[in-house]
Amino acid sequence: MISILIQNIIFAVLVAGLGFVLKGFNHRIKSLRKIFIGVVLLWFASIFVIASGFNLISVFSIVSGVILNLLGLISLSKEVKLLNENRNAGSIGTALDLILKKTGAKGGAIFYLGDDKNYRCVQKSGEIEDGCMMLSLPIYSGKNLIGCSVLYGDKPFVDLRDGEIDEEINLIKLYIENLKLNDKIKSMYEYIHLVAHELRKPLTGVIGFSEILKDEFKNLSEKDIVEFLSNIKQSGDGMLATLRYLTEIMEIELGRHKLKYERFNPVDEVKKVIAYFSDEIERKKLNVEFEVEDNIEIEADRKSFGGIVYQLVSNAVKFSLDNTTIKITLHRNGEYVEFRVRDEGIGIRSEDFDKIFKPFPKIKTHLSGSGLGLVLAKLLVELHGGEIDFESEFGKGSEFRILLPLKQGSRLGESVEKEIFEFN
Repeated sequence: MISILIQNIIFAVLVAGLGFVLKGFNHRIKSLRKIFIGVVLLWFASIFVIASGFNLISVFSIVSGVILNLLGLISLSKEVKLLNENRNAGSIGTALDLILKKTGAKGGAIFYLGDDKNYRCVQKSGEIEDGCMMLSLPIYSGKNLIGCSVLYGDKPFVDLRDGEIDEEINLIKLYIENLKLNDKIKSMYEYIHLVAHELRKPLTGVIGFSEILKDEFKNLSEKDIVEFLSNIKQSGDGMLATLRYLTEIMEIELGRHKLKYERFNPVDEVKKVIAYFSDEIERKKLNVEFEVEDNIEIEADRKSFGGIVYQLVSNAVKFSLDNTTIKITLHRNGEYVEFRVRDEGIGIRSEDFDKIFKPFPKIKTHLSGSGLGLVLAKLLVELHGGEIDFESEFGKGSEFRILLPLKQGSRLGESVEKEIFEFN
């Protein structure tokens, strides 16, 4: 009897406690309602069992209570996560409102600089439609520009005391850094998912050819065995290259790839890459025109520069038609070195332009590839503070162009004054 009394006291405390929690959260976490009702049902079930033993009502109450508790616990984590995100959004909104109050601005907005180098509005407050821009406050994480706070009003400038809004700017900086971290995590998951999908085909080939060799080895000719082994090696090499590219991409995305700067002649590295593809160039009877400016020196990571050149020349050779010309040029362009690779290959359709620097692009050509090489090349170019772009006409060929600073520290495209302040 005492144990039954203690059991009912425990249930009563749970019900009362959940009731206070529900009230404290103003019913924002709906999963708590399920848990609350589930506990009440289990309490009633215990009373029914004590009063009249197990029957249809008590069994139904127990099953319903258990199910509601399980559903409530499953959805509780999701709702708490969403509540935290809303609380963070409220914090950044409060920070912006305090900045408006301290500066006398009528309105303001916070912009986040994405990996695509475009600004996206993540928070706005006050009147911003009719007012002119009073002040733009760049937000840095170390030396990297990650966003900015823009203030609007009817004054040409604001008079701010040193350090007056540092606390608010630091809060905004933390919020934007979290956004960038979330983007990187999502990017990692996407890469892993895509790689797992792409590795299935070559891995299936390896397993299939291995099974044939194991079961039919005695019945196969020497030529067939060599061909099967060659196919297995080709599939293995493809998987290894995919994993190697993915590893390097992830290191750059996570900020772990460190450049080792040194001064060298980039012409030497370009010649090494061309020599590497000499057999393929000869097989396809390609004519390579090489135009370079003498006595160029660049301050960069030699290995990374070689990797960039390798990807562009590799694509040119791979996609070139037989008996055509590849033109490679390298010369100074102001404070930068400009490197171009033009081929007379199959070219790229205009509708596929936005897929070129994305992993595993679904491009309609007679050749296929993971696309990770160009993704890696783009990341390495941007890590050096440079730019990469291309021009192409389907059926006539493509030209890829990179600009890299001649000296360490020069960077392209880091001006805060961009006409990309759009409210999304």
